[in-house]
Amino acid sequence: MKITVIPTPYYAANCVVLVADGEPAALVVDPSAGVQDKIREVLVASQAHVGAVLATHGHPDHVWDCAEVASWAPETSAPTWIPAPDRYRMDDPASHIPMPVPPSIGPWVKPADLRDFPGGSVEVLPGIWMKMVPAPGHSEGSAVFIGHCDIEVEMKGQSVFSSSTPVPWALSADVLFAGSVGRTDLAGGDETQMRHSLRTISHALDPATLLIPGHGPTTVLSHEIETNPYLRRARTLG
Repeated sequence: MKITVIPTPYYAANCVVLVADGEPAALVVDPSAGVQDKIREVLVASQAHVGAVLATHGHPDHVWDCAEVASWAPETSAPTWIPAPDRYRMDDPASHIPMPVPPSIGPWVKPADLRDFPGGSVEVLPGIWMKMVPAPGHSEGSAVFIGHCDIEVEMKGQSVFSSSTPVPWALSADVLFAGSVGRTDLAGGDETQMRHSLRTISHALDPATLLIPGHGPTTVLSHEIETNPYLRRARTLG
């Protein structure tokens, strides 16, 4: 599977495009504002179309262009999946954060086909299997989405990871970053929940898991367990 990470100008959130080998439908994750052209470039290069959209949580820097990107589907608007506890945020994402939304990104449009991401292992699109691991703390619905397959990961036009055999990987969203974690001081955030989520993830996931975070570069869980001070503290305190 080809995974392309596109850093966006809106708080440097990462938009991620996943295309399974030999399949025409792409999953676009966290389509923030300002990267529509780059998403289209990835779709054209992959000879793919939008099959579904996934919002890892409901903050504006991760969801702003969900409706627009979903509308690119060949027939009706593609479904937009989101963890159920954050679904309410999609009525007006900007109202739940103190930072003003830049006027240049345009008005908010709610996706036409909004759905709760289901539990268990799910084939979101043909060839794209994921399992959602709830990880509240940054927001009520924050989650990590895990998969296991052969992958090629590209970021800023360069290959950052490649394996021709199945490997564990995860979209760690705004839960776990390289060297840091998601903030807990926004509405719906909770430091204690975040510690519990981090501890759970660090023990439940394979240490070899490649992490594709919501901001910043990719990393590996084992490296974060050894070096990330926030994760180390969470594993100690829980």
